Amino acid sequence: MFTFKRVETESELNEVFKLRYQVYCIECGFESTEDHPAGSERDEYDEHAVHFIARDRNGNIVGTVRLIVASELGFPIERYCKTKLDTSLIPKDSAVEVSRLAISKLYRRRSGDGLYGATNAAVDDGSVQGHRRRPEIVLGLYKAMYRESKWLGVVNWYAVMEKSLFHLLKGSGVVFNQIGDVTEYHGNRIPYIARLSNIERQIAQNKPELFRFFTDWDRDSIYSI
Repeated sequence: MFTFKRVETESELNEVFKLRYQVYCIECGFESTEDHPAGSERDEYDEHAVHFIARDRNGNIVGTVRLIVASELGFPIERYCKTKLDTSLIPKDSAVEVSRLAISKLYRRRSGDGLYGATNAAVDDGSVQGHRRRPEIVLGLYKAMYRESKWLGVVNWYAVMEKSLFHLLKGSGVVFNQIGDVTEYHGNRIPYIARLSNIERQIAQNKPELFRFFTDWDRDSIYSI
């Protein structure tokens, strides 16, 4: 069982930074350990983000992700992918960027597990086996972001991710659309956008169980799967 919540204390935030350091600096080498000598991976966008945390039944942190909100810094997708965002219909303050998804290596030990704790081809087809292949930590964190986004009035999610994560999310019912070319940023990454209303419609039609899971929410609650 895992629990998920919005980060609300300095102690929780420090746990987030330490997990990111372990995954992004030590395990994957996406960031230099020399740039984070305190063993805590953070950047300038953290002050303009809502952070989320996942824990296992023993209270250990097992996952994290953040939603970067509009600020004078802009979004990482603009800086690193040189992507020009069309704000003529959707103003920037109605969008956020999904960023810094990290899953503890303790939950990436099974044969076929990718960086996100599930096989990149994971699909929940309704069977027991399909249910077990679901990336539960990732989906739990996405639910946390979804309910926060609804509370904030967010319309669009931006993201910069590798194809494996795109396919993992798509197989689970959360579909993003590519809006730019492949770029080198923590490896080969692609800029994407997802409109929340489209995600809602797609999972309501194709993944009703997931739709009920996503839409059964209270902003300040701690929930488990």
